Amino acid sequence: MSLYLPEDMKQRVAEAARAHHMSEDAYMREAIARMLGDDVAAERPRPTLPLFELSDEPLTAERVDEILAEGFGEGGRA
Repeated sequence: MSLYLPEDMKQRVAEAARAHHMSEDAYMREAIARMLGDDVAAERPRPTLPLFELSDEPLTAERVDEILAEGFGEGGRA
């Protein structure tokens, strides 16, 4: 079987294959298998959300201004 792709699609496949550390052929075989409904990813189950149980404490990202106002990073304090 031969598969003809437009140049822009060939480039995208090449870039994606490199990003996934795969050959272009292997990348295309996996993509086709996924589209056909084969459970190629059965060995790597998709994560469920939330990934972590969250406590009632505010997240660091929510407290960034408060933490910086306390002097985080000044004089070597962490």
